[in-house]
Amino acid sequence: MGSAAEEALLARLVVFKKGGGGKVAINPELVTYVRSAAGAFTDVFFDGHQVAVEGTFEETVTLLSLPDRRVPQPPVAAAPDAQRGLTFKRLEG
Repeated sequence: MGSAAEEALLARLVVFKKGGGGKVAINPELVTYVRSAAGAFTDVFFDGHQVAVEGTFEETVTLLSLPDRRVPQPPVAAAPDAQRGLTFKRLEG
């Protein structure tokens, strides 16, 4: 890619399924707080917006955390069709 300075200028976006359908890409640098919601949903707050995303509080926080805290994903070609997509890991207290 580019230099470290160029990479620092690029926004890192995390894609989630929205509660109620569709997808949303969130820049974790702009998130002000995260709140657990009813069912398997979590509310993410940023820049005056509230977005309900699919996933538990722990899954959402893990995905929004630094990249080195996420579970590495296998290459797409190596994963069977049923296992393609995001990988979640529960945080143990």
